Amino acid sequence: MPLLKGKSKKIISENIKEMIDAGHPRNQAIAASLNQARKSGAKIPVQSQKEKVVKKHHSHMKKAENHMKHAEHHHGKAEHHHKKAKEHLEHAKKHADIKEDKALVKKMVKKSSLK
Repeated sequence: MPLLKGKSKKIISENIKEMIDAGHPRNQAIAASLNQARKSGAKIPVQSQKEKVVKKHHSHMKKAENHMKHAEHHHGKAEHHHKKAKEHLEHAKKHADIKEDKALVKKMVKKSSLK
């Protein structure tokens, strides 16, 4: 069934619900519904690529920090947590494009003795 045309929150919600009920993934349903609302004239900003990259970067940094905390508290599994922290730091390096964040990544790598 085609999506309803309109830009109200009610129409957007109905479109999302309809797509989810039809078996579409939640993210796809949201994206398609918001796209339809934009076509109807709604002023819904599109997340820029830079915002997505920064969000991914911060997500990996947070995960790396959590693994470092667990490595300090769970000595038996320290090797596992150091390995996971290193993986997340590598991902964070890929997404880092802000000077302060690059410095923070370097500091964490040095602290964890992961090179």
